[in-house]
Amino acid sequence: MTRARFLRLLGAGFLASGAGLSANDLFAQTTGDTAPVTELEKVYDAWQERFNAGDLEGLVALYAEDVTYINPDGATLHGKAATRGDYEALLALKPRIEIGNRIHVLHQDIALSTNHWKLELTDPEGKVQNLTGGGIEVLRDYGAAGWQFIIDDASRSAS
Repeated sequence: MTRARFLRLLGAGFLASGAGLSANDLFAQTTGDTAPVTELEKVYDAWQERFNAGDLEGLVALYAEDVTYINPDGATLHGKAATRGDYEALLALKPRIEIGNRIHVLHQDIALSTNHWKLELTDPEGKVQNLTGGGIEVLRDYGAAGWQFIIDDASRSAS
């Protein structure tokens, strides 16, 4: 079973069991920190903090309106609304992520970034799951609006 399929099944089972949060509960957990990130080196820190806090709105604020997001299943989604929907079930599992091996290659106001991550979550039966993967992202510097993801490919595995 792939990592992506496991996460989808786990999320579906968690929500079906009644242990998940409603969308309203999820939105209520936001930290309110949607401040733009104007330093490229701090983007992954902000993403990790918002993800680990379950801050869906703060997390999605790091994405451009017209983002192209490739989810762990390899499905290509377009725009913030589709990206938000994809993260909603995962954040209901209260995962913890650690992003390492961060590399940025900069060309003017565009950055190609890669990373490796470790994800820990607990399934509905209380069993801890540890997953690893990698990301390839393209970000753009929107000035006062900060760095935002314009392409996020979450379908890669760590190598």
